[in-house]
Amino acid sequence: MANQNIRTPRFYCDLINYQMSRGKAQNGNFDIISGANLVSTFTQGSEAELFDMRPLNLCSWDTTVDSGADHVVINIDTGHTDLLHGFIAILNHNMKTADAKFRVYSEDDPNESNLQAENFTGGHAVALTEVVNGQPNADSDGTAIVTPSHDGSTIVTFTENNDRYWGIQFEGAGSNTFSGTALTVGCILFGEYYDMPHAPDLAVKRSIMYDNVNVQESLGGQRYSNATSFGRQVSATSKSPFSTTTSNMQVFGGRIAYDMNFSYLKSTDLMPDEYDTYNATDDSFVEDVWNKTNGSHLPFIFSIDKDSEGDNAESEHIFARFAHGNSLDMTQVALDTFNISLRLEEEF
Repeated sequence: MANQNIRTPRFYCDLINYQMSRGKAQNGNFDIISGANLVSTFTQGSEAELFDMRPLNLCSWDTTVDSGADHVVINIDTGHTDLLHGFIAILNHNMKTADAKFRVYSEDDPNESNLQAENFTGGHAVALTEVVNGQPNADSDGTAIVTPSHDGSTIVTFTENNDRYWGIQFEGAGSNTFSGTALTVGCILFGEYYDMPHAPDLAVKRSIMYDNVNVQESLGGQRYSNATSFGRQVSATSKSPFSTTTSNMQVFGGRIAYDMNFSYLKSTDLMPDEYDTYNATDDSFVEDVWNKTNGSHLPFIFSIDKDSEGDNAESEHIFARFAHGNSLDMTQVALDTFNISLRLEEEF
């Protein structure tokens, strides 16, 4: 979609960091698996950093030593069989350069071991749909394999299900062979996405802020400035989320921000049916977005158009954080009908 036209927004909120923010340990629940034909030793970064929501903080494995058979397997244990999941996002990867692809499997409790070995023998293959840079193709056994067309960011969705265990396997794209460049990944998000019930009010404000530019003025009235950052950063080996160029001369600078109002939201779209306990099947903004991010605590992926996918879909997505404070104010304007205002700002 040209010109970043605003339609119905979508929020991709990460379940992994939500659970860790509520006390769940990373180690033992969100892991890199070791074993036969599996690469588990980090040459840069660590398990914790793979899920740290800092996409410019790269993690890598030496997939070039025995690339004919080795894979990188990520195992996710949500701890519950009532939680729904519907997307996986891999930010700041080099899968095109590393000649890599990935597949996703899931499994019911208690069969976690099916997702802890090469090729997930015994698990259930997940049918994937491309949103950004991730067109699936069928492997020889019919499994959906995603081979990104370029380095950068990838988002895939799938039919929501509540399996407890999930596995992501990175493998070589060319006859199961990686290239001579080691696989790198910035961070991984996994969880449920939420579509707003309708588009925001027409008076949407979009800003592009150079908030790291400091202008000072001398006693004589002469001005000078210092810029600690111009915004997104890109290079041949690392990219801010949803950038496709490799040159800082071609990247759009500044930080994108949106101020938007949503009027006449039904109370069922805004608040959960009951507020005494979480219900995974009850879709609402508070339940699936505001609660999952702990207000402004956790970043998320934001799309200005839920139907944007495929070529050039990067333009409609940003890695963002709520920036209207830690309060979600809901104003009742009619019976069981509310207005809300949101501000969100791009993260790098």
